[in-house]
Amino acid sequence: MEDIDRFPLGAVYALLALLGAALGVWGAFLIPVRLPGGIEGLADVIAFGGNLVVAVLAARGSRNIQAAAMPGLGWLVVVLVLLTVARPSDEVVIPGGIGGDPGIGVVATLFLFAGAAGAVVGVVIAGRRRPG
Repeated sequence: MEDIDRFPLGAVYALLALLGAALGVWGAFLIPVRLPGGIEGLADVIAFGGNLVVAVLAARGSRNIQAAAMPGLGWLVVVLVLLTVARPSDEVVIPGGIGGDPGIGVVATLFLFAGAAGAVVGVVIAGRRRPG
């Protein structure tokens, strides 16, 4: 048991934040992707499901409720940076809309809400499963 008590929890938090950041970047670049049949919204599913699953597994694996929040925080920081930082040609990674495709703006907005909701729901579920 002494090895578990001395485990570097700060390193675990940092890795979980990096995992959340990777989910944010991956999902942001999937916003304009359409699946066969014209189905869009894969980024939204990844944002919600990814943040939810990683939060629950992080809390369960580390036996620490604070670990559940780290992926969501990493995801949020990266998504906000990708949303606000424009390249010199006024291109952004998370678009508000594309000329011929009005659905992209909806998918991008849902991506922001789905990721945040997935992170919050993951923390709530992890908190309820905490050993009493």
